[in-house]
Amino acid sequence: MHTDNPKITGILLAGGLSKRMGREKGILRIGNALLYQYPLGVLESVCDEVLVSTCNDSVLKVKHRSICDEVKGMGPMGGIYSCLRASASDLNLVLSYDMPLVNDALFRLLLSESATYDIVLPALNPKRPEPLCGIYRKSTAPVMKEMMDENDLAVHHLLKRCNSNIVTISSELECWHPDLFMNINSKGDLNNIPAGFGI
Repeated sequence: MHTDNPKITGILLAGGLSKRMGREKGILRIGNALLYQYPLGVLESVCDEVLVSTCNDSVLKVKHRSICDEVKGMGPMGGIYSCLRASASDLNLVLSYDMPLVNDALFRLLLSESATYDIVLPALNPKRPEPLCGIYRKSTAPVMKEMMDENDLAVHHLLKRCNSNIVTISSELECWHPDLFMNINSKGDLNNIPAGFGI
């Protein structure tokens, strides 16, 4: 166990189609590692186990269990839901595999703010939380299933239906980086990675 909290499961969201990239973006090389290895390393440093949300585990060479979406066509919510169902933990740290700048200090902060909440998400702007980087308790899975049955995939609806906490990330915090939540969606985004990162 890596923290003083109860058992924690990490969920690496790796199920995107990468339409804008034109190929599997998770295996793009940044410095001495592949894109997906940065967020995976963060989860491994904080969590007791890691689940990988993907229906194609042949591309990412990971030692962790892959979970395919139980409900197809539901986007990230479908991936989070399926992994929550497979998780052995109440606390689950979710992180998209295309967010290389997220650090373990951020998750330590979110964990410290999680005691009474079902969902804890960070945000640079409180009105725009980051749904693919945060804490989801296993108990939120039934709420997600209800929403998917209604074809409602709006994160702000989920936040209202659960006991949610939005943590504002500011420059005085240890985890701070102005591009902390940058995600890689196109080849051009690689040019925005800070100089020296990944070397």
